[in-house]
Amino acid sequence: MSPSQPWQPLHLVNLAGTLLELERPKDVIAAADAALRLSPRLADAEYVRGQALLGLGKWAEARVSLEKAVNIAPQNITFHVRLISVLHLLEDMPAAHGACERALLLEPKSALLLQLRADTRRALGDAAGAMADIEAALALDPRLASAHVSRARLLADIGRREDMRMALGRASEIDPGQPHVLYANATEKLAQGQWLDGWAGYEHREGTLPPPFNPLPFTRWDGRETPEMLVVQGEQGIGDVVFFGRLLRILADRGISTILLTRPGLVPLLRDLDGRVPVVSDLSGIDQSMRGLRWAPIGSLPHLVSPDPAQWPAAPYLSPPQDRVSRWRHLRQDGAFNIGINWQGNPSRNVDVGRSIPLALFAPLAAIPGVSLVSLEHGAGTEQLDEVPFAGAIVRPGAGFNADGIFVDTVGLMQSLDLVLTTDTALANVAGACGFLTFVALRAVPDWRWGCEGEETIFFPTLRLFRQQMAGDWSSLVQRIAHKIRELM
Repeated sequence: MSPSQPWQPLHLVNLAGTLLELERPKDVIAAADAALRLSPRLADAEYVRGQALLGLGKWAEARVSLEKAVNIAPQNITFHVRLISVLHLLEDMPAAHGACERALLLEPKSALLLQLRADTRRALGDAAGAMADIEAALALDPRLASAHVSRARLLADIGRREDMRMALGRASEIDPGQPHVLYANATEKLAQGQWLDGWAGYEHREGTLPPPFNPLPFTRWDGRETPEMLVVQGEQGIGDVVFFGRLLRILADRGISTILLTRPGLVPLLRDLDGRVPVVSDLSGIDQSMRGLRWAPIGSLPHLVSPDPAQWPAAPYLSPPQDRVSRWRHLRQDGAFNIGINWQGNPSRNVDVGRSIPLALFAPLAAIPGVSLVSLEHGAGTEQLDEVPFAGAIVRPGAGFNADGIFVDTVGLMQSLDLVLTTDTALANVAGACGFLTFVALRAVPDWRWGCEGEETIFFPTLRLFRQQMAGDWSSLVQRIAHKIRELM
């Protein structure tokens, strides 16, 4: 190989940039690596390499490249911004906060950096600091649409729904085509029951980070043609797959050969969702050369086939496996009012802001005479069982619970309960899909699917919704639930 010329590494970086625009991330990495072999401290090569790795979903590797870019060229704020975004995806919030601080030392009047620090502070539980940063960011740049969206989230956290809507409206005026703006406005429209506009805007979720799904390697379905076979891809959280899963029946009713592709742990729970729809965890059994093969993300089915939830298959549409019903029936205490409790959802700081309840606040339920509490918690949150004074009053399923499938034992156990009490987690969707009487404890401005007001939801007739009357006040809400339980008993 001939000695390199000064222009060669830069040429390769420019090539990598072009390939990135063409959405060819693997070729981007090859070009960037070639440039780095010639010039190991080329910040632009590390940056574009990090961008490509981010597009491939390799967040940890992207972090390494972006940290190198920042260390080589600390004066480049763009490098800092992208690194902070990746640290958010990795949920390393202390590192993200440190990266924000470092960048703000270089450019203290950057509205975007202040917004990123606000998002980090929100995830770390510093609501006051987050709001101060957002207000400072908007004072510097009132037309930063993403800062208005961040402000809307903070206003939702403290229960100020009308102010939240105004913030989203302002973001729409400034940048109506920005995916985060479109998606945030869409979820609020869905909360208000504006189904057509809401589902159309919900399609912009794929332009947000983290992406809710990765595209499959064949043609995406547009809803107009009749595919020879349709692969419906599960996306977002477990609750979302269960929530939208009922729409598979509409596809089957229309004669569309459909397969549900989901994570392996959900296959045992969902395999009987509809006998006409196989449930798989990979594409190995699918002939990808089939000309009429199409795919669609499960959250797009309302937009594609049925926007009005009143026309959806009604709950219950999910049945507990009978062997699991028998397995856990012994946990029911005869003569008692048996309540399954779930207090902690996904611990992700990108998801769980203000949704979970400390188990200690369930003490009023344990004090009700004749009540037997049964833990439905699995994974994060179970450590609290050993920390509360009423731990001895909570029945625990024990070893092997859900060991061979997500919620597969939970639904069997719930069949033996008189009531399920859960926070806004996947379990609320599972219980509703099975038709179990369930109380759902919601923060003041909850997820869009629970609407803006009222105790009932169009999606699950056996669910009763209990909303915070004051943001952050779980104690009063639990007292209201305890009163309602006494009435039921």
